[in-house]
Amino acid sequence: MMKKLSMRLLFTFLLLSFSTCVHADVFHLQFHDQIFGGHQTVDLKSALSQQYQVDANQLSIEKIDVVIKSWFGGGQIWLGSRYNQADRRFVNGQANNFNNPADWTFNQVTFPVSGTNSDLQLNLNGQFRLREVSVSVKTPTDSGNVINDDQAENGILIPLYHLELSGLSNLDIKQLLLNDTRLNPDKYYLNAVMVAIKARHDGAQAWLENGNRVSAVELLSGAGQGFNSHDPASYDHRTIRAAQYENESSPWLLNFSGDVMLNEIVVILSQR
Repeated sequence: MMKKLSMRLLFTFLLLSFSTCVHADVFHLQFHDQIFGGHQTVDLKSALSQQYQVDANQLSIEKIDVVIKSWFGGGQIWLGSRYNQADRRFVNGQANNFNNPADWTFNQVTFPVSGTNSDLQLNLNGQFRLREVSVSVKTPTDSGNVINDDQAENGILIPLYHLELSGLSNLDIKQLLLNDTRLNPDKYYLNAVMVAIKARHDGAQAWLENGNRVSAVELLSGAGQGFNSHDPASYDHRTIRAAQYENESSPWLLNFSGDVMLNEIVVILSQR
């Protein structure tokens, strides 16, 4: 119990240290075909916080895609305040398809977003079913956050924002590092990867592969009903140690077998 608590505290510390690092390109906010009538609003900042534990003020948002349909085809949606007259969109729909869950009955409406993120309020005027809102973001590059050797050895945190994988799958650690940092992974050895992870069912596995070296396999217990929770406390924290140093050109793969969800990983390196 004490070891698990210590791992969680370390993950929390690293998350605060690297809070400007964003890996996800798109956040898919689920509304499960919820019905809206009259004039109503959806606070996308709150939805990002509730579904992904993400502060929208730290994101650079490029566009918002709304998957929606209306009762008669005359409803309007728009971003910003209730009284904003700019960029209002009509939403297509037919009464006889309103309760049909098929994807083809829904429309995708795209709003480009520039400048401030302060108006992340979706207005709906009419009768709608709302399935999903996708928030597309840029990966910010902060020139002051170049990873140095000490940080690489202490651990580089890469948020994955509840990434769900199934069957046989893997993450390319080198590619994730290149995407999230200015670090050249070929200048380092891979020592270990700490993973915030959970499995849908008992028997899921996780292991590291670097070159032709394979680590010990981590067996995961099923999370049951907690699998779909985005609460960070619902994740197990495992440390998977690389089997042996490898050639600089060797791939670093974090492999999985089974249905798993990952919140974040911490990559621990040492200099060559």
